[in-house]
Amino acid sequence: MSERGGVAHRPASLYQQVRRPNEIMYWFNHAHSPYSWPYAMRPRIETLTRPTALLLQPGDLALPARPEWRSFAQSWDELPRDMWMADGGTYRRRRYAAFEVDGDACGRLPHRAHYQDRNHNPLNGGVERWFAPMADGQATSALLRDLMRNTAARISQASGCEEHAWMVEAHQFRIEALPDLPGLPTPEGMHQDGRDWVLILLVGGSNYSGGTTRVETVSGACLLEHRLAHAGEALLLDDGEVRHGTTPIQSEVGDLPAWRDTLVLTFANAAGR
Repeated sequence: MSERGGVAHRPASLYQQVRRPNEIMYWFNHAHSPYSWPYAMRPRIETLTRPTALLLQPGDLALPARPEWRSFAQSWDELPRDMWMADGGTYRRRRYAAFEVDGDACGRLPHRAHYQDRNHNPLNGGVERWFAPMADGQATSALLRDLMRNTAARISQASGCEEHAWMVEAHQFRIEALPDLPGLPTPEGMHQDGRDWVLILLVGGSNYSGGTTRVETVSGACLLEHRLAHAGEALLLDDGEVRHGTTPIQSEVGDLPAWRDTLVLTFANAAGR
């Protein structure tokens, strides 16, 4: 994938409008003061006792060269619009599924609402959001199972804890942009998801700039800023220790579709759920 985010599959139809785009961008840039990007204002990096933000290369969790990767990535073309955007935006598409992962065992849980407290998601939190379910072909794929199991193993290595059962929530995201209307991967700004660990994996995209992810400690010290640029590249974050946010994406060539596809997996100790 190039710096412009090119991959081979095309999106479903782009969104028609974003209500109050100027208000949305003002809120995104100013609502949470830690979410500021000028280099001169960034705090110095803190030294942490264990890894809290890991950059994983393509193939560390699953190889994009696997035969099933193509069909897995193409399933992002079938994502319906996210109808739960409190900012009125129509720039996000998604599907959702929940699983329990325990060692090599991986089972899908009954479809359920996704919930976050408002202190974790001040824009869309505080309500049960019922997203369209992930298609069976993707939810039961060996590729997704391997991604979840391999991520659980990475978490165990990073935390120094024995492996245990996880409640895993899987989110397929497509963020779209139009020539004068950016798409917001994290419209809530810098945030925590309210889980134990978070994986952000790039699946694909086309014709976009932006999409740089910043990871910082809860006190605001910058740990890293990185633009996922290759399919299969990922960030694994200790959600209890860090916050994250991703800059808006913008269309590079105005008359062509622009989009960014990610798979987000959140991990919470199943014993506490």
